Amino acid sequence: MREEEVKSLIISSLAIAIAFSIALSGGISGLIKIKIENFVVIFLYSLISISLGFILHELGHRTIARKFGCYAEYKMWETGLIIAILLSFFGFVFAAPGAVVIYPKYDLWGRPIPLSRKKSGIISISGSIMNIFLSILFLVLSIIYPFEIFVIASKINAWLAIFNLIPFPPLDGFKVFVWDKRIWLIAIASAIALYVFV
Repeated sequence: MREEEVKSLIISSLAIAIAFSIALSGGISGLIKIKIENFVVIFLYSLISISLGFILHELGHRTIARKFGCYAEYKMWETGLIIAILLSFFGFVFAAPGAVVIYPKYDLWGRPIPLSRKKSGIISISGSIMNIFLSILFLVLSIIYPFEIFVIASKINAWLAIFNLIPFPPLDGFKVFVWDKRIWLIAIASAIALYVFV
């Protein structure tokens, strides 16, 4: 992983955690009243539950795309990060920190070799699979160690999977749905079940 990509992931993760921490604290009015130690706790919760889910989601796409011979690298969207932080002061977050940019491999004549529908679907579902896995992991941890952070982390990762599996472009769910509706249904049903029953 290139140093620039690592920096982009770290900056995006911290920005997302800050944005969610501000929103969860109640925005501008909440920040005025909240104690600094309470904000730090909320920030750590956001870092564990949201930022970890975001990083592993993106790395899931990147890893599978590279296994298929594609060029894949996370690219940060600075404007999206600024919007996320600004909106968080009003109590909600629009999180669009960036995405994994994927380019197919080229043939001997320099022409791009298009990805098959199946490979595109597998790359697309890999991010949500990471969130479902994390949701299950945090659910198990919440049973063993009954800490609120594990319950929150499980629910948030389930929600991230549900959101990304919505079958409309440009979300991942569209490519998964086009590839294999049965796999899409199993994935989104699993995510919804986790979200509802955690």
